Amino acid sequence: MNIVDKLVGLIAPNICFGCGAEGSVLCADCTELFYNPIVSRCASCRTLTDDFKVCKTCRSWMPIKSVYVALGYDGLAEKLIHAYKFDCQRQASTPMADIMTKNFSFNDVLVCPVPTAPKRIRERGFDHALLLSKNIAKKLELEHRQLLSRRDNIRQLGSGRAQRIRQMKDEFEVNSDDISGKKVLLIDDVVTTGASLAAAARVLRDAGAKSVSALVFAQKNR
Repeated sequence: MNIVDKLVGLIAPNICFGCGAEGSVLCADCTELFYNPIVSRCASCRTLTDDFKVCKTCRSWMPIKSVYVALGYDGLAEKLIHAYKFDCQRQASTPMADIMTKNFSFNDVLVCPVPTAPKRIRERGFDHALLLSKNIAKKLELEHRQLLSRRDNIRQLGSGRAQRIRQMKDEFEVNSDDISGKKVLLIDDVVTTGASLAAAARVLRDAGAKSVSALVFAQKNR
């Protein structure tokens, strides 16, 4: 937590969504009670798979090995994401990272955020995906790098999968020229259709990444 967050916490303390106690958006006890992991499945078609692998059919358009999802997008998960992204409660990234790393472990990967649209960063005053990915990399003791940048400000809310895939086709570009043979772990807060993850993974693979997986806080129902 940086000094700005600490000062804000002193002036207007966060309130736990679970029990109402002051001090955090979601306290440690409620984080434990609240955690209800989803079953391993393909992030696109929701077919049950081992190790959250993307199924063979969906990998034809989504070149990702696995998309690890911690929770379904409902209840306290939805409240936590809303507080983080729309109420600008940066401290929410801490319990989110705790939950995302609770049952998943990774070795020898580069942790990379899915870039946030520049307009959203200006509106919120911070990059929510970048902060979350930094917290996760620190917890897992992995290397963190911003490998991707985003070209436009496409807003996907309300779009179907086919439209999202078209919108995101040329949205990302790779900033690094030394990822050949590397394994990359993309970090994002929410996955719906998987179009953003697919687009990010595609440019990383084209740039030489050995494999791309993703770790996501919650998955929305389509």
